[in-house]
Amino acid sequence: MKVYSIISDYSKEAIDKLKSSGISVDVNSDNKNYNTNDLIDLLEKYDVLVIGVKTIISKEILKYVKSPKIIASLSIGLDHIDEDVINSNKVKVINIKKSIAHSVAEHIFSLILSLSKRIYESNSLVLEGNGNRKFVHEKPEDIFGKTLGLVGAGNITKEVVKIAKCFNMNMICYTQNPDKHRDLSEYGVVFEDLDKVLKDSDIINISVPLNNKTNNIVSQDKIDLMKNNAIFINTSRAEVVDVDYLLKKADNYSSFYVGLDIDCDKYYNLFNVYRKNVIITPHIAGVTKQSIDKMDLEIAKELISLNK
Repeated sequence: MKVYSIISDYSKEAIDKLKSSGISVDVNSDNKNYNTNDLIDLLEKYDVLVIGVKTIISKEILKYVKSPKIIASLSIGLDHIDEDVINSNKVKVINIKKSIAHSVAEHIFSLILSLSKRIYESNSLVLEGNGNRKFVHEKPEDIFGKTLGLVGAGNITKEVVKIAKCFNMNMICYTQNPDKHRDLSEYGVVFEDLDKVLKDSDIINISVPLNNKTNNIVSQDKIDLMKNNAIFINTSRAEVVDVDYLLKKADNYSSFYVGLDIDCDKYYNLFNVYRKNVIITPHIAGVTKQSIDKMDLEIAKELISLNK
């Protein structure tokens, strides 16, 4: 098996693990961005391409694939890979499953706590010379005992649930396949329909991959269901939520709090205004130093397994 990593900083530990298993590895040494023609050329030379979410895999490559290939994506979501490629018998697509779950769950709670405790607003007030608690527009709140609504029930949600237990939170969850996630019931999670989760929750977190079923799953009418003093968190792809309308609600209700960890490129016109009830980070939740190493190793182990 011959592997090419488009990711230039693919970890040495992962590379050594692959090589010790008899797999040859070459790595992008000049941070080149590869277009479709470049990818087609690479697939002629290599059996495996290791990619990230910035590498777009179009169905055009299928015309040129003459032998079985593997696309290994260092991501949970696969929306950067054409569905025809994912469903092709010419190409096997693999991705990470668990490596970043702890990191993203920690980030989710950092947003929840920052918003509920008014950390971001308070810090801004101090920097502006208004460092008196009377200027905080709403008193901080505890999250202990509140209702946490979960949209999605995958590995990230499972880690979120474990942390939420420490705060004695009530947890309700919407997932398209509740029967596959009954293990969450052991933590006290109750499965409900989406509307009930959005209406009844004090804090809402969405952790789902972007696909045809989840695109705009939290649409305008769904946002209207949320309490006007709820906290809403999204660390998934931006497209699972109507971001424009979400921020309109935040603008209309200063008690409605929003924490987003998303790719911001398409939304700079929305984000160029300071909002005391909104925190935005540029999709960093799953790229901690520790999670990157775990991702690289998870993919390496999967490739070794496939090479046996």
